[in-house]
Amino acid sequence: MSAPHVAKTATSVLSGSAGRVEREARAASAGPWVESFSRFGFIVRGLIYLIPGVLALRLAIDQTGAAITQTGAIAMVGHQPFGRVLLLAVALGLAGYAMWGVIRVVLDPQHRGHSPAGIIKRLGYLSSALAYMVLFIATVRLLVAPPGLAPHSQDWTIGFLAKPFGAWLVVIVGLFWIFGAGVAEIVRGWRGRFEKDLRFERMGHRERWLAIRLGRFGTVARGAVFTIIGILMVAVVALPAGRDPDSGLDGALLTLLRQPYGRILLAFAALGLIAFGVFSVLCARWMRMHVGAQRTLIQTFPSP
Repeated sequence: MSAPHVAKTATSVLSGSAGRVEREARAASAGPWVESFSRFGFIVRGLIYLIPGVLALRLAIDQTGAAITQTGAIAMVGHQPFGRVLLLAVALGLAGYAMWGVIRVVLDPQHRGHSPAGIIKRLGYLSSALAYMVLFIATVRLLVAPPGLAPHSQDWTIGFLAKPFGAWLVVIVGLFWIFGAGVAEIVRGWRGRFEKDLRFERMGHRERWLAIRLGRFGTVARGAVFTIIGILMVAVVALPAGRDPDSGLDGALLTLLRQPYGRILLAFAALGLIAFGVFSVLCARWMRMHVGAQRTLIQTFPSP
């Protein structure tokens, strides 16, 4: 047997094996337990936006309470009756949503494709999966911590700024938040690009109206908050030494509060986060998660 023939045979075998592995992975990802696990992740994701949104709205209305981070929202869950059980449920939900992010990157069930735009979107799903995995780890730390003793969390920018080239890394991450997570989300919400991933064919007229309104308002508001977070991260580099950075979700909300008409701005942002939280919870029912190998013709509906 000639060398070219051997090489061709080996390539064919490897290609067939890779195709078989991909088919098996797709079949596994379409399993009912995987989909249920991922859908539960949407519920938990909604919860960790709802809690900061409600607290920020209270802060805007009567200036009591305080803005809070997603990690802080998870810690609040742990302080409720049966807090350990609730934290375990939150951890499972975060793991489920992180898994859904990995599935979207690797198996592309929503057919984003291999074009430059599709690859950028799939990289965004990867960053989302990593972010929720970080929240999952934080939740596990709360679970294993002694009762009444929560692990101390420090703004990650403080540690990075002390390292060589740390300032550049903070700026790069901040720019990603501004354009990749912030502006892109605003455009996605404003144009309703998320709607193609919803199962409109299973909704009634009122449910479609609710999905569109909650999704658009919530996604635009979340994108605006993400943009502010990115701007604050970039601004951290210019802070005097020893001053604590005012970044993160709570920093973005408090920054809005300090502006002219700050309480109005904060109220709109809070209502947007609440809308996104409710939308995310309902996406456990609404989201089109696993589609076939061939692109499915999705019936679209005009905005009511």
